[in-house]
Amino acid sequence: MSLHDVEAKINAVVQKKPELSGQVAAKLEEILHDLENLSVEEGEKTGLDKLKHGFEKFKKDVYHKKTELTSKLRTGQWPKYMIVACADSRVSPDAIFQLSPGDAFIVRNVANMVPTYDAEKQGAPSIGSAVEYAVLHLKVDHIVVVGHRACGGIGALIKMTPDDGEYKTTFIENWCQIGKPARATLREKHGKDADADSLCKYCEKESVNNSLKNLLSYPFVVDAVKEGKISLHGGYYDHVEGSFEKHLWQCLEQMT
Repeated sequence: MSLHDVEAKINAVVQKKPELSGQVAAKLEEILHDLENLSVEEGEKTGLDKLKHGFEKFKKDVYHKKTELTSKLRTGQWPKYMIVACADSRVSPDAIFQLSPGDAFIVRNVANMVPTYDAEKQGAPSIGSAVEYAVLHLKVDHIVVVGHRACGGIGALIKMTPDDGEYKTTFIENWCQIGKPARATLREKHGKDADADSLCKYCEKESVNNSLKNLLSYPFVVDAVKEGKISLHGGYYDHVEGSFEKHLWQCLEQMT
């Protein structure tokens, strides 16, 4: 039985005895607060209890309280944003931007990379299908690519041998090679003069630009940009400093 179910049962009893409503409501609020804030050590018996408690809180505080929103979302979705972000557990667009359900169409992968358009429909159809759906069907107003500090995927990209010889991983390096143009720009501008942390930051930000450029290899993205229906943006989240850098990418200039 969920916390919401318990609350509903108690409220049903209180309705039969209105004179108790004030005292019961205060005590109920106190009990629910204590239950919702149980730590993993104090209250969880299985690894999925955190998810269970989280859903119960979502159902109580969002689903049942924001009825106008949940009713609207039953019939469809109309997000204004498509966000491409890293799968890193520290980089949650919903939390960083305080998004509500329905606000954004979010795609997450290793190192927030967007591959170039593949006319032969090979390569990485997961990203291509998401971009196509967001632009042509959801008709989002903005595509935002979000990079972040201490990205493991970018770290793997930097460490890959110059000749990209035999890979040490089954999937990671093959995927991260999408960012090779960003790595080339990094080496051209900074060589090996900068310290490792700075080099990684440079490449993390340049990789965002690389993904934005790759978006412009998709014909339907180019058409939407030229028609003024969509704009492309890049951003960089620093979870260490708690900062976010945003810039509007001048994509029209890149197409001329």
